[in-house]
Amino acid sequence: MIVQDIVNAVSTDTRQVMNASGNDANVIMNWVDRVQKDVLHTTLYANQNIASTQVTTIVGQNAYTMSPPSAIRRIISIFDLTFNMSLTPSDVDLDSPTPVATRVNEEAGRSSSQINQPHPSEAYRFGGTAEYFRFIGPNTLVIRPAPATPGYVATLSVVYEQLVPTLSSLTAALIVPDDGKDVVCAGVNWMAFAYIGRQQEAASWFQLYQQLKQGNRIGVLR
Repeated sequence: MIVQDIVNAVSTDTRQVMNASGNDANVIMNWVDRVQKDVLHTTLYANQNIASTQVTTIVGQNAYTMSPPSAIRRIISIFDLTFNMSLTPSDVDLDSPTPVATRVNEEAGRSSSQINQPHPSEAYRFGGTAEYFRFIGPNTLVIRPAPATPGYVATLSVVYEQLVPTLSSLTAALIVPDDGKDVVCAGVNWMAFAYIGRQQEAASWFQLYQQLKQGNRIGVLR
């Protein structure tokens, strides 16, 4: 399925008020790009946009530059293939105290670096295997703790969501498979009817688009 397939369908659904070629086609192409990104981020077709790569840890090293075949939007999970365990994500600086620890220290007149109890990411349970990770764009992976000895070096399997490339040509192929044509057309039709000022029809297509995204309905409006 390419962009032109969606453009043709939208032109038909708008009774050719919007043409399948020329400037109208370029306008519709922009909507196809936006709808595909939404579909790949929020629907069951998100699984079409997932990939994986591997990182081999090094003694004493916390930060790693990943080199996956595609750009990373976010990391979904990391599994330690060597020690058979999952790493826990952290959305805070792994070297900084928690907000609670910071407040307690401030109330006690201590600096944030004077911590009586270890930060959760420092209270390691397994004595040397990596337990926590944080992703820093565009491709940096930070783990804690770093392997202290060669015995703790491991291979990490990283599952991630890819950045969706922008559709800039009518012949560009969509990542969403042919099976998802209805949901993409519904989303683009919603934008098209709003664009030409037919708000009631736009609202109907928007409702169908939301239903198709959730997998609650199959088909098209007639």
